[in-house]
Amino acid sequence: MYRHPWNRQEDARRRAAAEAGRQRAAAERPVRPLINSSRSISDVPTNGLGQLAILPNEIIIVVFDNCTLRSLLRLERVNKAAKDFVNLLHDIEHVRETAKGIVQRAKPHYRKFMLTILKITTYRGLRYLLTNFTCETCGQPGSFRMVKVKVLCDTCQSSRRLNSN
Repeated sequence: MYRHPWNRQEDARRRAAAEAGRQRAAAERPVRPLINSSRSISDVPTNGLGQLAILPNEIIIVVFDNCTLRSLLRLERVNKAAKDFVNLLHDIEHVRETAKGIVQRAKPHYRKFMLTILKITTYRGLRYLLTNFTCETCGQPGSFRMVKVKVLCDTCQSSRRLNSN
């Protein structure tokens, strides 16, 4: 299929802008602890992790933090060692239960969208969205609202609705 060079340039420009936006958002978000455990991550046994066992435990946790929730839930089912490592991630229980509840409560036409978000968002990004209770627009405390993958308080969400009408 022939595509005009202008279309290819426009696609490349959009991809570059999207990547720049993701990098800016990642730079603005605060760094939070990666693990849940009070004991040293280096002391956790790696028996049963196969080829992952050659990596330092800290690196394994960083890799898991950059996986999607879906892949982490699948990894938990491999064996007990993998499940123990996944359970070391900070706020894993909260993220797991909250994501499950969001999907179950979503209206049918939003459920597909929510499942897509869960498939493509890294655990770190999802944890940020689900544990941040500060509005990204005005800084006031608020409950979780997902609008273009942002956390908004009720006031900002309402004003956006009014502005769009």
